[in-house]
Amino acid sequence: MIVLITVKDFSRFAALVAKLRRAPDIELVPAATGAAGLTALKTKRIDLVIVDEQLDDMDGITFINQVVKVNPLVNTALVSGLTADEFHEATEGLGVLMQLPSHPRETDAEALLTVLEKIGALMQPVTQARSEALNS
Repeated sequence: MIVLITVKDFSRFAALVAKLRRAPDIELVPAATGAAGLTALKTKRIDLVIVDEQLDDMDGITFINQVVKVNPLVNTALVSGLTADEFHEATEGLGVLMQLPSHPRETDAEALLTVLEKIGALMQPVTQARSEALNS
């Protein structure tokens, strides 16, 4: 899995990045600006985009709006200090997978990986045995 992490202050993301680096089969692609993140998205097959609330050249929601235009199916996680209701309202229609706190911890990375695993399991082709189990 290739994870694009687009943040202006990487030190705030040290715990999250450390956890992701220890996870098997994850390649991290850092970008410090929205423009750099969009370039990476256009040149690599990105599976997950983690974006800070505010970048030097745009805010996180504006960045995700641009991401959706480039790859509408990529999973995204956004750092935001908004309440859950405000976050839902602000990101509705953008397909944001998860809200992250200002200083994401290892537990946030674990939660994100768990959600991605569940999505991956749902996307697996239905086998005959699984199909029979679902229909019983």
